Amino acid sequence: MSGKRLLSRRSLLTGLGGAALSLPLLEGVPHWLNPLRSAHAAPAGRAPLRFLVMWTPNGTIPEHWTPTGTETAFRLSPILEPLTPHQGDILILDGLDALSAYKGPGDAHQKATGQCLTGTELQEGTFAGADGHSAGWANGISVDQAIANHVGNQTRLRSLELGVFVSGANINSRISYRGPAQPLPPENRPRAAFEHLFGDPSETPAARAERVARRKSVLDSVTGRYQSLLPKLSTADRLKVEQHLTALREIEQRLDTNPVLGCQAPARPRDVAVDNLDNIPELGRLQMDMLVSALACDLTRVGTLMWMNSATDKTYPWLGIHEGHHELSHRGDTDLDAKTKLTKIYRWYAEQFAYLLAKLKSVPEGNGTMLDNTLVVWISEHSKGNVHDRRGLPYVAAGRAGGAVRPGRWVRYTGEVPHNNLWVSCLNMFGVPATTFGNPAYCTGPLGRLT
Repeated sequence: MSGKRLLSRRSLLTGLGGAALSLPLLEGVPHWLNPLRSAHAAPAGRAPLRFLVMWTPNGTIPEHWTPTGTETAFRLSPILEPLTPHQGDILILDGLDALSAYKGPGDAHQKATGQCLTGTELQEGTFAGADGHSAGWANGISVDQAIANHVGNQTRLRSLELGVFVSGANINSRISYRGPAQPLPPENRPRAAFEHLFGDPSETPAARAERVARRKSVLDSVTGRYQSLLPKLSTADRLKVEQHLTALREIEQRLDTNPVLGCQAPARPRDVAVDNLDNIPELGRLQMDMLVSALACDLTRVGTLMWMNSATDKTYPWLGIHEGHHELSHRGDTDLDAKTKLTKIYRWYAEQFAYLLAKLKSVPEGNGTMLDNTLVVWISEHSKGNVHDRRGLPYVAAGRAGGAVRPGRWVRYTGEVPHNNLWVSCLNMFGVPATTFGNPAYCTGPLGRLT
């Protein structure tokens, strides 16, 4: 083996003089963002397009989720009924299959969660799953990050990943991936999300300028030390370091961006305990408020909101449900008590989706609202939880994506229609000329019938 390949982790950290340890602090760029519109706002008279994903755990109850009627004259189901005020703004996508999520390492929840936005198999790894299975991180980029790669240089943040009661660092707690084995952790704390987006309101301009200069100095130092290590690395390791350098350059470019006046920060959220189940409704509302504010201020155009982990066994005390969600989802089809409680849980998530849509619609934009220039997709890792079914996934899209989508319809797909096809269409909406996404073995091109 060559000397380059023998370069150890200890040598790498020694060579960097510990500078690598500061990178997680820099990755989020949390403090230099002001309540100001980005200098890279869309041209006058044309609103920017945005992409959001809301993810909820453990599937649904298909017979209580599926609407009735026809494509344009349909009645919403008991689970989706809270979306009635927005029926003209939603597109129910019925019959998409996560075909890739039946392949590769991992248990059912690991596969389905890791592949919901990446559409490619998991890597081999040591994250323990059910029934003796194990797996590593997803082996590809997620669709939100693929879109962020295309539009993220136009805003101060490439993307925004938020969570509600997401715990641990494992496959079941990650849906966004910057690339293979590069998961992005969601921020659970509304107060931290606020400061990440809008800065500390008590900080003076002089103190902020001093901190920006200090961070830039650290960036320069880290970049220089990485450059000095490149000749000592293997080809694979050099590629990884160069990816880090690219990320550092992106951060530096945003430091140099001059903000433009025009956006007001929302009220700073109160400090809510993020480890108290009773607080989940309030935490979720705060996170959705933060997400919409970030879009309205054009701080980012891409975001995800993850509610809990997949296979979560958390309870829902505010709904009067004290059994664990995952355990309930595995009860048999004849257990009417479980079905009633699960329907109540999923209906509550529909209420949260309705809240998010109402917030987007509350922001005027041109002759319409911000929702008209946004595509929001509500997804889960499974359709039918007790058999871990990854076919006929419960997908609801909302918004018009600037005219690329015609909502107010219930679209039913038949045969094997890969969910990766939807992600190809999403990429196309944002100007990415893709014809496939994820593992091409489980993708047949753009999804039809969106317009």
